[in-house]
Amino acid sequence: MTHIDIVGGGILGLSIGYRLARAGRRVRIWERAPTPGGLMGRIPLPELGIACDRYYHAILNSDRELMRLFADLGIGEDEQRLVTTKMGFFHDGRCYGMSTPLEFLSFPPLGLIDRLRLALTIVHCRRIRDWRALEQVPVERWLESLSGRRTTRAIWAPLLRAKFDSSFDDVPATYIWSRLVRMTDTRDRRSKEQMVSLRGGYMTLVERLVAAIAAAGGQVRCSATVEHVAVAGGEVVGLRIDGTEIATDHVILTLPTPLARRLLPPQAAAADHQWAQLESYLGIVCMLLVLRRSLTPYYTLNITDPRIPFTGVIETTNLIGAENMGGYHLVYLPKYVTPDSPYARLPDAELIPEFLRHLRTMFPDLRDDDIAAIRVGRERYVEPLHPVGATDRIPPVVSPVAGLYLANTTQIYPALTNGESSVRFAQQVTAEVLQAARRRRERLEMVGVG
Repeated sequence: MTHIDIVGGGILGLSIGYRLARAGRRVRIWERAPTPGGLMGRIPLPELGIACDRYYHAILNSDRELMRLFADLGIGEDEQRLVTTKMGFFHDGRCYGMSTPLEFLSFPPLGLIDRLRLALTIVHCRRIRDWRALEQVPVERWLESLSGRRTTRAIWAPLLRAKFDSSFDDVPATYIWSRLVRMTDTRDRRSKEQMVSLRGGYMTLVERLVAAIAAAGGQVRCSATVEHVAVAGGEVVGLRIDGTEIATDHVILTLPTPLARRLLPPQAAAADHQWAQLESYLGIVCMLLVLRRSLTPYYTLNITDPRIPFTGVIETTNLIGAENMGGYHLVYLPKYVTPDSPYARLPDAELIPEFLRHLRTMFPDLRDDDIAAIRVGRERYVEPLHPVGATDRIPPVVSPVAGLYLANTTQIYPALTNGESSVRFAQQVTAEVLQAARRRRERLEMVGVG
C-alpha cells in the first residue's frame, strides 16, 4: 500500500490525515513542533496550574462541518458549551454594546440614516450568492456605496486599518462579505449571538483527531523537521526528515506557501513557479493577559480608535467560563502585522508595557495586582493576503509534480481562515488527493502492462 505523507500537524493537516486514514490510506503526519495543533495548540501556565489555547478561536453555533466532526470523533454535547455572547465597540474613548437590535439602533457615533444603511449592508451581504464580482472591487469603495462615507470612515475604515496593519487599499470586498455572513449566522431567533466552546479548548479536538488517526493505522510524529521533498522524473519519491531519506508516494504540504516553497528541489520548478503567484501573509503579535477579575462584559470588543495598536480586546472567559480556568479571566490583545511593522520586531520587554499603557487608556482601573500572568505569542504567517482580482493566482491543490499537493489557508478564499473553513477544506483536499492518486496508479499500471 502506498504512503501519503502530510507535512504540518495543524488542524488542517490533522483533518486531512483523519479523512485519508478513514479512507484506508497509510498516513504519516510530520510536525516540527513538540506537540500537534499549530495555531490551535495549548500554552501551559504552570505558575497558575492551568493551560489555555495559545490564541483565541471562535466556534459558532452555525459551524456545521465542525459539529459533524465533533460527532464523528465522539465529542458529545456534554463537552460543548453553548453561550450567548456579547460584542462591543470602543469608539472615541467609550465602550458601546452592539449585541442587540436596540443597541445597534441607538449606537451614538452614527445617525439614524447611517444605522439604517449599516443594517442594509448586512442584509445585502446575506443575499449575495456569487462572490466573484466582489473580488474585483476594493472593499472601501464597496462599503461606501452601501453604508455611506460617514459610516465607512467612522466604523469600517478603522477596523480594516487595524486588521491589515494600516494599508487596505488592495483588499477586495469579499473580506467584509465573508465576515458579515459568518458572524450573522451566529444569531438566534432573538438576534443574540451564540457561540460554542469545547471543554479543554481546541486541544480537545486536536487530541481526538490524533487518536482517531492512530486508531485507523496512521501516525502523527512531532519534533520532526522536514528538510526537503525528493522529486525524480517529475514525480515525488521521498522526503528528507532530520537528515534521513524516507520513500513516499504522495506529499501534502499544509504549510504557509513561503515555507512550503523552501522544501521544493530544483526538479519541482514548475510547482514553485505556480505557488509563488500568491504568497503574501500578515503575521500576528498577540498578548495574553491572565486576570484575577473580568475586564469587560464582551467576548469581542472592537476598536475604532487609531491610537490603540491592538485590533481588539477578546475576553474568552466570557465564552469558556472563568470556572474552567481556575477562576482566572483570559484576555487576548491581537495585533496583525506586516513583515516590516515595528510591532513585529518589538521585543517582549518593550511590547508588554506598550500594550498595557494603551489598555489602561481604555480601562483606567486596571491595576498591576489584577494581572496574574502575561504571555506574548508571535506568528509570522497567519492571514493570507488576497489582492483585488487575484482569484486566478490561487494555486490548485494538485501541483504539476505528480504526487505533490499544496493545501493551506490561501486556498480557502473567500471564506475566512478558521476552524470551520479548515475542516470543510480538508474534505475537498482529501477528495482531490484520492482522485489524483487513483489516476497516478492507473497510469503506472498501464505503463507496467505495456
